[in-house]
Amino acid sequence: MPFVIAGLVLVGTIAALNVVLLVVILRRWQELEAVRRRDGFAGQGPQPGDLLPEFSSTALSGRTLTRDGLRSGELLLGVFSHDCPSCTDSLPDFAAQADLARASGGRAVALVMGEEAGDSALTGLLADTADEIVVHPEASSLFRALQVPAFPTILRYRDGVVTAPFAADREPVPAAS
Repeated sequence: MPFVIAGLVLVGTIAALNVVLLVVILRRWQELEAVRRRDGFAGQGPQPGDLLPEFSSTALSGRTLTRDGLRSGELLLGVFSHDCPSCTDSLPDFAAQADLARASGGRAVALVMGEEAGDSALTGLLADTADEIVVHPEASSLFRALQVPAFPTILRYRDGVVTAPFAADREPVPAAS
């Protein structure tokens, strides 16, 4: 009888270790899948060397933004969706990049997509960070021209040319055109 009990304890211990190992493997698999998706999105949309597309949009400030008006100097362009949790989570990253752009004489512009973008909490949070905010539907023409693959997308431009897409450390949300 003691051998049976010892055997059951051994089998139970091995089963418990197997479950713990399985959970660890599945969690790591999810992390790797998120990285793969983020890297997949990074290969789409604007790439270094691409030009800022032709556009004309009215910002919330009432100013008209055009490619020619934003073509000189440093430009940080953030594309967000009003209902995207990853977009809200990426705001500290966007704010830090905006500060760097302004330090070099540049500007930070945010596009906020979605029907309720104008009244969204995200737009309110961006008011302290971005120099100009363009919301849906005004942002739609530039959004389509950029062919943004996911939210959030943050792009750095120098003299109207993409220098680098800024990869936020967040799970991307596919952007529907």
